[in-house]
Amino acid sequence: DFDGANTGAISNNSSTNILPAWSPSGAIAYTSFMRGNPDLYVTGGAGGRPKQLAKYRGMNTGAAFSPDGSKIALTLSKDGNPEIYVINASDGSVLKRITDNRAIDTSPTWSPDGSQLAFVSDRNGGPQIFVVSSNGGGATQVSFNGTYNTTPAWSKKKGKSIIAYTTRDGSNYDIVTLDLGTKAMTRITQQMGNNEEPSFSPDGRAIAFARAGQGVFIANADGTGTPVKVWSGSATGIDWGPAPAQ
Repeated sequence: DFDGANTGAISNNSSTNILPAWSPSGAIAYTSFMRGNPDLYVTGGAGGRPKQLAKYRGMNTGAAFSPDGSKIALTLSKDGNPEIYVINASDGSVLKRITDNRAIDTSPTWSPDGSQLAFVSDRNGGPQIFVVSSNGGGATQVSFNGTYNTTPAWSKKKGKSIIAYTTRDGSNYDIVTLDLGTKAMTRITQQMGNNEEPSFSPDGRAIAFARAGQGVFIANADGTGTPVKVWSGSATGIDWGPAPAQ
């Protein structure tokens, strides 16, 4: 639960299982090495037998479901270089290659209306956040604060174009948000340890993130107040699930 209660394991194997992503209907996609290669699997939100969805040569990582749940954006390296692709969420077939660049492109996240994707690329040097149409085409760099910006998460709130991401500020990693319309940047954390992998709540009012060596925290998305710890321990791959059905 979002308050740290009722924790439970979704995967049940001795392999490395990383980067979980909730679907709008409550399924979970994740990357697992259970068959040797980093392949993409999908299981129910309460666990159960996983379905192998994408098993292309090389990486099948960083899944993100489209707002309607019919598609998944992810990083595939099947053609030799890590690129962003969109696949069918039901059978794993490739629908579209989004990027085509010699750089490393990772960590896609969908806009609330499904028309755009934000992702990380080092095509201009250090890792930065870019935005591209979900049909492909030219990508636009949107992060310019420093030389290290990663793990973008697009607010799920319709009518807003706000991206949260990790930025390196001196010796620390912090969470910031960027309003793509106004270009206004808001600090969510500052000099509070190393904070990474933000994920918005379904209503866009809160952000969950991991703080290295401490656990999972939740903060107000407008930057007010102090982040609250909801789970203690080492944590990565934070993703906030869909709102409960009414």
